[in-house]
Amino acid sequence: MNSDVSAHVAYRHILVATDFSPPAEAALKQAVWLSQKTGAKITLAHCLPNIRKLLESASYEGKKDFLYGEGSTFHHEVERDSLAKMQKLIAQTNIGSDQIRPITLLGAPHLQIATAVQSEGCDLVLAGTRGMSTWQHFLIGSTAKRLVRNCPASVWIVKGETQSQPQRILAATDFSDVSRKAVQESISIANQANAELHLVHVIDSLDATEEVLSKIPNGSSLRSEVNVEAKKRFDEFVSSLNLGTRTVQQHLSYGTPWQEIGRLTKHINADLVVLGTIGRSGIRELLLGNTAEKVLDTCDCSILTVKPADFVSPIILPFKSVAGQPKTDA
Repeated sequence: MNSDVSAHVAYRHILVATDFSPPAEAALKQAVWLSQKTGAKITLAHCLPNIRKLLESASYEGKKDFLYGEGSTFHHEVERDSLAKMQKLIAQTNIGSDQIRPITLLGAPHLQIATAVQSEGCDLVLAGTRGMSTWQHFLIGSTAKRLVRNCPASVWIVKGETQSQPQRILAATDFSDVSRKAVQESISIANQANAELHLVHVIDSLDATEEVLSKIPNGSSLRSEVNVEAKKRFDEFVSSLNLGTRTVQQHLSYGTPWQEIGRLTKHINADLVVLGTIGRSGIRELLLGNTAEKVLDTCDCSILTVKPADFVSPIILPFKSVAGQPKTDA
């Protein structure tokens, strides 16, 4: 578990989800920067979820193919405009055509993205929020949260309409394996961006083990003893990272994890928060459940969520139906 996490994390294949809105374009720019740093290939994906509306605008041959054929003619018709728009976006980037490929997806966005990640072998998804074009509310609310819960790759949600490489990164740890993996990604990104790196561990009174409780001296408070124990573990965690010359600013906070992460994000003016989605410390569940989702809801900066190494997506690669739509839902 204590391998050298300061080692370079090279993303190999990034999926960028777009609805052609300014936030989605910002996500693409971030992906291009990462690709230039890591050599990762990019798949630019546009999802068309409203099959009924698409069917209404299809030609007679397209409708017939959708209803009675294999769906290839229908798919070709509906993807032409989508591919043309994506090619226009690609032409505006500074990346070679061999490094980026556009695809059009049909169906529910979170299902199609998670399926494409698995079939394409992607290790990172980048997407913008507040998309309000023909695909309304692209990653607002439930779709972003479903990706955070179900997508097997790391998910980087870019907030805002302009995005440059991160300058201040905050990574949260509960000392679990997945939070170590999240810190690993944050170190790599910070090194590539020459960014400030901050680590935070949030504690509360429930972090008190029986051993700590039994050793509280007379006149000492529970909180002070818990803080001492947490500081010791935090220092040991940071020492195990083998950071070399990389400077990391440590923050030991006391309270509710998502609230403290949000408070610290504003205090240091972070533009990227990195955290595990199913973290579990040896003492108690800290980043388990909806903490990542609450951070996603409450923080104004971009969020990178990281899955455990053994995570298995509940969205499985489906048998194909007409037009390549999955028969599963989640």
